[in-house]
Amino acid sequence: MTQGPQTLHAPTPLLYSASMSRQAGCNVWLKLENMQPTQSFKIRGVGSLCMQARERGASHFVAVGDTNTALAVAYSGRQLGVPATVFVPGSPAPPIRPKLELEGAAVVEEGRTLRDAFGAARTFVEKTLGAYMVDSAEDTAVETGNATIASEIGVQLQHQEPAAVVAPVGSGALLAGLVSGMQRCGWHRVPVIAVETHNTNSFQQALLADDSGAPPALAPSLLPPLEGPDADSDGKARAGSDGARAEPTVATCLLAGATCTRAVELTREHPVVPLSITEAMAVEACRRFLDDHQLLVEVGSAAALSVVAKRLLHQIVPGLDHRAHVVVVVTGGANTSFDRLDACRQRFPFPAPIIAKSGQEIFMRMLDSALPAAASDLGAVAVQPKSAVSTPTATPAAQP
Repeated sequence: MTQGPQTLHAPTPLLYSASMSRQAGCNVWLKLENMQPTQSFKIRGVGSLCMQARERGASHFVAVGDTNTALAVAYSGRQLGVPATVFVPGSPAPPIRPKLELEGAAVVEEGRTLRDAFGAARTFVEKTLGAYMVDSAEDTAVETGNATIASEIGVQLQHQEPAAVVAPVGSGALLAGLVSGMQRCGWHRVPVIAVETHNTNSFQQALLADDSGAPPALAPSLLPPLEGPDADSDGKARAGSDGARAEPTVATCLLAGATCTRAVELTREHPVVPLSITEAMAVEACRRFLDDHQLLVEVGSAAALSVVAKRLLHQIVPGLDHRAHVVVVVTGGANTSFDRLDACRQRFPFPAPIIAKSGQEIFMRMLDSALPAAASDLGAVAVQPKSAVSTPTATPAAQP
């Protein structure tokens, strides 16, 4: 009997970035999850969940939306020999839809909104024997899959402790996996800088609600929001009175129906710095990443890169120097194209003003051309983390 694959994700490179290291004044490493078979980190958690579901008897995978999660489900189905069906709204197809079909998934258009597609998917699952909806960010299999990023980084850094890890945050499933994986590596004091844009900051809102004792509004999900102005599709707004469609955010991969409660829980025991930035900063970082590294990622993924590109690291983690190592998780994303990036570039100013927020603290600067490497010279408001951040001194590494 032929054994199936042990994992569906691939180990990804940890690339030393000379350009970003020079900007930051420390060693900056890029964990290139855009090099996954599905072009995003999603295959780690989703692949783990799909393998577990098949072992428990699932014979048909179901996903909703033109999302990186859906692409990971389609890929998992093809690799495991399990049929996959993705329900999407009948809206103009984004770049990811042909990729869903290329992976062999049946793509079913249903209604005009994501809620319509979700309803059709639920009906399909109820009527189809063995059908399994891949939508929960809370399953431990998702956290276990995403935790492999940290274990790989540990090996690739030769088990040296980084000074910080920077990652974008959407539903929080990636963050939960990263933190749990870092704890297994013994990196209990290494802060995670969790970055989102101002208009996708569901994680910061969840932390504020957690501080106030308010219960979460929705059950956590791998799905994008089903309600609100972005409910038609992954980041697409409802049509206005003139029939035109506008995007409420260009960082569509950071939209989340709700925040993973496990991610919120882990902030109580691990240093996590919630940070939101402007879309313009994310677009600028995306463009610079393409210019410097010839790699195209989604704008939401580039939100994490902006923290380095705009020299905000020293505002958050003081004491960084040439001995310190900072890892940026480049989550990737298949829902992008040169045309999309060019359209985003034309919408926002360049260079982008710096407006960053963490909790109740706001850091603002209109220009970054004169920013020194050390943030102590800025005389600006320091961003305060939710948890106390203690930065260990990294052992000098071999020259990359």
